[in-house]
Amino acid sequence: MKIWKIISLCMTVALLTVPAVSAKEGYTVSPSNEDNPPIAILLYSSITQGQTKIHTSDVGTGIEWLEADLNWGDTSDSLSLTIYTPGGSKVGTFYDRDDGKTDGRIHLNINPSQGYVESGEWEFKVYGASVIGTEGYNFNVYQH
Repeated sequence: MKIWKIISLCMTVALLTVPAVSAKEGYTVSPSNEDNPPIAILLYSSITQGQTKIHTSDVGTGIEWLEADLNWGDTSDSLSLTIYTPGGSKVGTFYDRDDGKTDGRIHLNINPSQGYVESGEWEFKVYGASVIGTEGYNFNVYQH
């Protein structure tokens, strides 16, 4: 019985040390709690089951971090967001729960491991993972 308690404790500690959101290619992705991002043009669109919509954002030089915000508000539908750098490297695929809340929104900060965010055209793929009918959404990338 004692061995199971030790194993359970080790597993709990291991799970707590895993970051909430992971990313590849020299970037750290974490939940965003920005309430008042800088002014930017907000994109409105809609998506259906199995459909992919591709959006791009031209990122300038000297940008310290990006904030990606995909908001559809309906937790009964599920969307995903896949992010690619200008060089074509996949940063990761993210779901509603990856920003720490299940609220019909994927709201993330993308921080480079060092220096500035790669400048150029970033690609963001919105995928209708589980959608009943048509789901409207808004999407934006803020440069900080």
